[in-house]
Amino acid sequence: MDRLEILYRGSLRSCNYHCSYCPFSKHRRSEQELRKDREQWEYFVQTMGKRTKGLQMCTLMVVPYGEALIHPWYWEGLAYVSTLSEIQAAGAQTNLSFGAEESLKVFRQSGGHMEKLRLWGTFHPEMVSVDEFVKKCRQLRDAGVNLCAGAVGVPAHLRLLKELREKLPKEIYLWI
Repeated sequence: MDRLEILYRGSLRSCNYHCSYCPFSKHRRSEQELRKDREQWEYFVQTMGKRTKGLQMCTLMVVPYGEALIHPWYWEGLAYVSTLSEIQAAGAQTNLSFGAEESLKVFRQSGGHMEKLRLWGTFHPEMVSVDEFVKKCRQLRDAGVNLCAGAVGVPAHLRLLKELREKLPKEIYLWI
């Protein structure tokens, strides 16, 4: 049976990190842009609830131009989507800068199914240390989140990327 994979990008174009190589760190978000992004995300989530009926093996991955999971409405939306019987998995690409306990609490309180949550955590060596990133990965994994990790393959970061692989739990896949 075919699996339908939905990638959601939305209008978010800003990030709370400021990496030198990334265009999204250069844009300052306005309240109007955040309001628009939230409205679009909430509309999309409600549409998923109406349109996924009858689909099988459907997955949703949020892949924003920036960082979405610092905003609680993304956690609420992922929680809602994870409750849909047709949805096999719901997740997002993220820099993991959100507060894990608070965000997972929002997800759970919104009825989220933890076994369906997937995160793609991207390591940003200009913003966070290997140890901090690994600690967050372990914290999320210990909370029952299925995640993988990755990093942009900047040659100057090769030593850090090797250290990251050594320190990450073996079951957390690392892509470059």
